[in-house]
Amino acid sequence: MSSPSVVRYSPPKSAPLPHGFEEFYESLSQAEKELHHLAIELLGSSYFPQWTPMYTRWAKKKADAQKADQAKQSAP
Repeated sequence: MSSPSVVRYSPPKSAPLPHGFEEFYESLSQAEKELHHLAIELLGSSYFPQWTPMYTRWAKKKADAQKADQAKQSAP
C-alpha cells in the first residue's frame, strides 16, 4: 500500500509594488517603516501598500504638488 503524497502549502507571491514605492518608503518615519514591515510579515500576499492610508495620503500630496508646479509653469 502506498502512502499519500504530502503537498505543502506555499502562499502566493506578494503583489508588485506600486510605481514610486521607493520614494514613498523613504518619506516614512521609522515607526511607519516598522508598521510596513509588520504588515508584510503578518498579512503576506494580502498586503497591498498602495491601498493603505499612508500611501494614498502620500500619493495625493505628490499629485497636488505636481499640479501646483504645472500651474506655476503655465502661469504668465
